Order: sequence, then structure tokens, then C-alpha cells
Amino acid sequence: MAQKAEEAGKEPMEVIEQSWIFSKDNKHHGDYKQIWKVHKKRIGELEQELADKYGKDAEGKPKRVPTETDRYRVTWQDLVHYARAKKDSLMPGDAGFDELRPKFWDGFAGPNHKDEEIHKLHAFPELEVPHHKVSMQSMFTPKWNTYYAIYFTLTGLHGLHVIGGAIVLGYFLFFSKGLYRRNPEWLANRVEVGGLFWHFVDLVWIFLFPILYLM
Repeated sequence: MAQKAEEAGKEPMEVIEQSWIFSKDNKHHGDYKQIWKVHKKRIGELEQELADKYGKDAEGKPKRVPTETDRYRVTWQDLVHYARAKKDSLMPGDAGFDELRPKFWDGFAGPNHKDEEIHKLHAFPELEVPHHKVSMQSMFTPKWNTYYAIYFTLTGLHGLHVIGGAIVLGYFLFFSKGLYRRNPEWLANRVEVGGLFWHFVDLVWIFLFPILYLM
């Protein structure tokens, strides 16, 4: 959702706030409103921390702003925070609420966050995504992933060379009878060159395969 908003030139935070996540169609919208309120506050604090630490440029803009990784980390830490607070029946503003929050700089909090008590309670709020809201947008495409951009480029070019070599060698195999009768040495030279090209393509694959599939 945030990526689509950025592509459209819109503010991701505003788009998320106007989405179905906070509408009454989502039975957990109350929980997510509470999490979102704390989340926005934490993002603001992080922006200020980074501005204080790295300063601003000549135009007055912060030299360092929260990255997508930073926001992802904060989001999961907010979920852990909410789960802990809910267990203790605490709400934003209550004494002890802020102390339950994982510290941003103390490590990564993600879906595999090591809090056995939270996992036992299954306290994370559920999010049911309506079928018509599901967008089939894979992250494993050249558009979003540098590795796959390189992968499809290299394997695509290699595949084109394989097809080209197969066409040339196939032509010599099935349609060179007349040429063989007229000038066998010329045909032998062409077959040799075609064979060298084919082995070159094969050699390239010997390097591509371990780089792309094994490393």
C-alpha cells in the first residue's frame, strides 16, 4: 500500500489512514487505530532523533530520514508494544505504557520477535484482508528487486544466445546438404565456428548457474 502510494506521488501515511484498514469493515479497526496513533508518534520521534543526530542540509532538509527498513522495524515494534500493553490492560497515556515498548536501537523486532509470553497469548491483533482488497503484487520482480532484475537480464540474454546457437546449428544439420556438396571445407568452417559459439554459451552458463542459484 505504501509503495503504491509513493508511485502515485501520494503521502503513504495519509493513504493508509484512508484505507479500509481503519474502516468499520475491519472488525479490528479499533485496535489498529490505537496502534497507528502510537506508530505515528514513534515515527515522528525517530525523524527528530535522526535530524538531531545527522543534522540538516543547506536547504534545511534532514540529511537522514527513516528508511523503509526503519519503518518496518518500528511497525513490528509497535505491534509487540500493543500486545504487551493489552496483556496488562494498559492504554496510551497510562503509567507504564511507554516502558513496555521495545527500544528502536536495541535490535530488530519482526514477525519472529523472541517474546515467548506474547506468542503464547496470541495477543497480536488479527487482520482479515477482504478478498477484493488483495492485490497480486509480487516483490520478486525486476521492478522491486535488484537481484531479480539482474537475474532475469542475465538468464534472458543467455537464453537468447542459446536459441540463436541452436537455430544456426540446426540449420547446418538439416539444410546444409547442398552446401556440403559444393564446398565441404566452407561448411566445416561454419560448423566449427558455430560449435565454438555453442561452447562459449555453455561456458557462460557454468559461471551463471553457481552465481545465480548456489551463492
